[in-house]
Amino acid sequence: MAEDKFADETMSDDELNQVAGGSSTETSEDSKLLYQCGLIDDWHGEDHTMWIWHSSSKAVDEGWAKAGITCVTKWADPEHNLYFKDGKEISRSEAHEYLLKNFLPTATKAQ
Repeated sequence: MAEDKFADETMSDDELNQVAGGSSTETSEDSKLLYQCGLIDDWHGEDHTMWIWHSSSKAVDEGWAKAGITCVTKWADPEHNLYFKDGKEISRSEAHEYLLKNFLPTATKAQ
């Protein structure tokens, strides 16, 4: 009976986007995008992010801040990073779209 409780529930794309991954994986992926956009000097692979969490998450948070987004990185799954623009929480996909639209170099966009 418990499994029937959510049978009629549907999830939005943003909700589904938050189901897989999280924590150090998200932070590592964010670091690569921030690097591609020129907002941090180096990107951090997932192993690096897990083992050297404090410096990696700090660099990612600072990169997001340069873009005008406050990111609260979370280390432990199932927690997900939180993103805020103009004091309002936004989804991870909205934060990524904002970066791609406003900070990705033109040469990279064409590829």
